[in-house]
Amino acid sequence: MTDITLLEQAKKNPPASEHAFEEILQKYQKLIYYIARRYFNSPEDAMDASQDAAIKIYNGLPRITLPEGGTLKAWICTVTARVCLDVLRKQRPQTTELTEVIPDTGSPSAEESATTNERVREILGAINNLQPDHRMVVVLRDMQGLTYDEIANILNITVGTVKSRISRARAGLKKALG
Repeated sequence: MTDITLLEQAKKNPPASEHAFEEILQKYQKLIYYIARRYFNSPEDAMDASQDAAIKIYNGLPRITLPEGGTLKAWICTVTARVCLDVLRKQRPQTTELTEVIPDTGSPSAEESATTNERVREILGAINNLQPDHRMVVVLRDMQGLTYDEIANILNITVGTVKSRISRARAGLKKALG
């Protein structure tokens, strides 16, 4: 089902709304956790924040009105990021490290695979060394493929600030990676 169909079903009375929520959650649970993981060092904290975000999403689905050109994915990212920020405001600031390695889809030689994995680790290490604000925009733009407008809405900043942070982050990555 499309996101629009699921959203329409979510606005109906149970059981249709609960079925739609389950499908939405199944479709976006990895994204929700992935975003939460960028905010927290601990996988447990990220999982807790993901569950809090899922509750917010469930409660918000019946009332959501997407702006023209808006997507359910962007709204879910926004809710997740704001939940994570709320949790962080209650804690002292933490940074996170990217540790996930991109899964290998082909069958390259062992040498190619080792070289690729080493380069991925270098890139993830460079991303980890970015300031948290810069890291988040790079993750949302370059790894999740969100638009500047979507990122601005998620982080509650202007599009100009998003562009500036991405530019600075990419310059930092270029410098770090040579």
